Amino acid sequence: MRQVKITVVFLLLGFAASAHGQKQAGGKPDFRLHFHEGDVRRVQLTEILRLMMHFPQVEAGDAKPSVRTSNYSFTETVEKLLPDGSAIIGASLDSFTTTITIGEGKDAEDFFHFNSAVDWDIQHTFHDIKTLPRAQFLGQTIRFTMRPDGTVHDFQNLSAFHDNAVGKGYDYDVVHAMLSLSDSLRVGQMLELGAGGLAGLEGTYRSSSTATEISILREVHSRLKDNHTLVLRAKYSNPPARIEYLEGIATPMGIMKFEGGGSGELTFKDGFIANSRYCDTANVVLAVDVDTVPEEITRVVTTEVSSVPVLRGNKITVKEIESHRGIVKRPPENEPDIILDPATGKFVRPSKRNALPTSGQDSTVKSQPMPDPK
Repeated sequence: MRQVKITVVFLLLGFAASAHGQKQAGGKPDFRLHFHEGDVRRVQLTEILRLMMHFPQVEAGDAKPSVRTSNYSFTETVEKLLPDGSAIIGASLDSFTTTITIGEGKDAEDFFHFNSAVDWDIQHTFHDIKTLPRAQFLGQTIRFTMRPDGTVHDFQNLSAFHDNAVGKGYDYDVVHAMLSLSDSLRVGQMLELGAGGLAGLEGTYRSSSTATEISILREVHSRLKDNHTLVLRAKYSNPPARIEYLEGIATPMGIMKFEGGGSGELTFKDGFIANSRYCDTANVVLAVDVDTVPEEITRVVTTEVSSVPVLRGNKITVKEIESHRGIVKRPPENEPDIILDPATGKFVRPSKRNALPTSGQDSTVKSQPMPDPK
């Protein structure tokens, strides 16, 4: 028997949790986002975009809206916490679906659909102009800085998506679509959990935004509904005089008239947003060639956010204990080694090998000694 020392490491694991108070020092509800380095959240985002264009060549009764429904599943990780309370976030688009219908209700016509979980869709419709602008982020990680008020300050790697769109040799309209969807304003409003309204809690919040591809200014007001809910109201203004692309139409268009605004509601839990719903609308009059085309834009975005439990080392304890175990007994030095007999597949000692049958003989027959040549 011999003594063996075993070192045992006890690792106590705890689940990461964001358990922050909902009150500020003055007793007011705190709607700032609380980031912790290493926190992981799953964000399910649904965007319904309704476009209704009234072309002069089409009778008013025959005009039908185009309705696009997109579902995004993001995994967002707090990669680095900054001194001012902001955080660098890595948002990975894990899956993506989109459907387009012409018309609404029971008479809606299924025009297009894509699901990143279906191999056939990936192989055949991924590079379609109706898919690629949004699916260019599929499997990629977008890194950006988010302020505690829920607004995006800047992007770290968005330029790489621009370079990829230009360098792949796509068709003219596809490149326009990809550049439009990877625009910092467009991506920012998709990733802003608070829709830009959190900063308006103590006053009016103004920032740049978009109504699809139309760059605008937004003025957001917010008010408390209760200790967990924030209600938003927004007004849009200052559109450009001209745009080059609008939801699949890659041609110069003038903007003769624009009116728009939005409203939404945010719910908080444990110092972070739990869900939100935001709806914005715009009425636009476009100048396309010699025609004047009125357009109605409606966009509804709903967000569900859930924390992903993360295992983190909490306490490590190292102890040394002693144990005893038996030692395998070695054979005597003068004892011959055991070998494998190829005829029987059994282990035997060499002293008995001359008594074993050769290959092909019955195992019960003993080999006979050779006669004396004399």
